[in-house]
Amino acid sequence: MSFKSIIQEMKGEFGSISRRGFDVKFGYGMRSRSHRVVQDSSVPVDVFKQSCWANMPPELLRDVLMRIEASESTWPPRKNVVVCAGVCRNWREIMKEIVKTPEISCKLTFPISLKQPGPRDSLLQCYIKRNRSNQTYYLYLGLNQASNDDGKFLLAARKCRRPTCTDYIISLNCNDVSKGSSTYIGKLRSNFLGTKFTVYDAQPPNAGTKVTKSCSTRLINMKQVSPRVPAGNYPVAHISYELNVLGSRSKENALHHGCHPSLFY
Repeated sequence: MSFKSIIQEMKGEFGSISRRGFDVKFGYGMRSRSHRVVQDSSVPVDVFKQSCWANMPPELLRDVLMRIEASESTWPPRKNVVVCAGVCRNWREIMKEIVKTPEISCKLTFPISLKQPGPRDSLLQCYIKRNRSNQTYYLYLGLNQASNDDGKFLLAARKCRRPTCTDYIISLNCNDVSKGSSTYIGKLRSNFLGTKFTVYDAQPPNAGTKVTKSCSTRLINMKQVSPRVPAGNYPVAHISYELNVLGSRSKENALHHGCHPSLFY
């Protein structure tokens, strides 16, 4: 069997698994064929126990996974890279070494990519869809213009009005946008005028970070946060707009500061 045939056979097995285990339909009358939510539960390993991939030499396995990562550069085919990382611990460690950050590769692969610096010399084209009935926003990674797909789903945010501010709860799951969800990753808070914003992360961005006193820690799904790390609201960035002579916000006068400068790349 040629090396190319080996790679094609692996892609075929991964494709069948991803169709069974990673497809998620949109609610609220919208669907996305390319929407994938990466859960903590691993892909059933029984599928591979009796296959030739279980006893493949590490050097050959790494070479095959590197070729798969290089060939599946866009979504939805890039879901095969995510599936490879979910097979077992060894495969996951190899894929973590192979897959580079968006700043280097200009690609979004795993959910953690959304918190990493983006490419400096190019743009990742995204767009937002809004559902007015439930005040929910959906962020997509744009696909090619010839595609009829909605795009690769990235994040969902639900608007929650407060007496003095507005919160946007951010989740990796479009169907469960709440603080108690295992896919809750943080929130965006704006002041009453909508001129000052604070970005909060559900997990500390670095060791020693203290949770804000305004919002206490809470117990949530154990799959999301390590038991040693309390889930809370950790401020990571601040964005403020200066009003121009017409009284409207100006993008040119936006000021960014915080402990995560990579958020503004």
